[in-house]
Amino acid sequence: MSDKIALLIDAENTSVKYLDVVLKELKQYGDISFQRMYGDFSNPKMSDWAKRGLDYAIVPIHQAIYKTGKNAADIMLVIDAMDILYQNNVDGFCIVTSDSDFTRLANRLREGGKRVIGMGKSDASKTFISACNEYKFLDKITDDDSDSYLPADEKQDSAVTPLSEIKMAINYIVQQAEGRGENAYLASTKSQLQREFADFDERNYGYSLFRKFVEDETKFEVKQKGSVAYIVRKHQQKKHDSVEEYILEKAKKRPELADLGREIHAAFPYFKPKELGYSKLSKYIESIPQVKIETDDNNKNYVVLK
Repeated sequence: MSDKIALLIDAENTSVKYLDVVLKELKQYGDISFQRMYGDFSNPKMSDWAKRGLDYAIVPIHQAIYKTGKNAADIMLVIDAMDILYQNNVDGFCIVTSDSDFTRLANRLREGGKRVIGMGKSDASKTFISACNEYKFLDKITDDDSDSYLPADEKQDSAVTPLSEIKMAINYIVQQAEGRGENAYLASTKSQLQREFADFDERNYGYSLFRKFVEDETKFEVKQKGSVAYIVRKHQQKKHDSVEEYILEKAKKRPELADLGREIHAAFPYFKPKELGYSKLSKYIESIPQVKIETDDNNKNYVVLK
């Protein structure tokens, strides 16, 4: 049977544009038994939440703000979470917020034997992230065509674990397996990373597949034996396909990234980076060893030869 999950949304701390991805992500964990959103829905700024929540039958828990600086909606969320915990009829909680005020709640729910999945933006409180079993950065995993073309570990005010730490952890996992005379399996490596880093998700770094993340961001590659994939050290570089050759030729003239994107789409209308495991065109371009993306003082991005 599927796990039962209680979804509790701090609507005053979360943009309604993330509602679809919240529900999509949560369905991977089980069935949503409770789904509630908290806020002062008499506030015109909350009108979109009131409308969109009805589309998914999310129960609005309205709490008016009686005094400036006091968030009564947060208190209601905590009270409901504890009521549900004591009923003991769910396996886990999903708390959608970036607010550190819910850190103790997450700790208490885990003490009660429940799994806690946090969701919010990448500027979320690190203490709250650490209190959760897992934490999903909604602004990273949302399928959005807009792209700042900056690696996650170079962004300011981001709680995303730096890419360098993830790479070091993968290196350690593979070395440990090699020391035992074993293979580091792809699935178990990802599980180990998620246990060590509550926020780990390859999509935080621009990838839609963990396999491509490993192959592009580390000194390892992935081999397949039957239905099992495992990680080994790289011995050769991949060959360029026609799209890569096109990019290499264009890079000689240092085109702006957005312009090159349009040219690629015109020349190869059926080319889709996501089908190759890249969430964005910029990540595909950066995977080509001979080119890189440079940003000038005006924050314009250019594709250049290394």
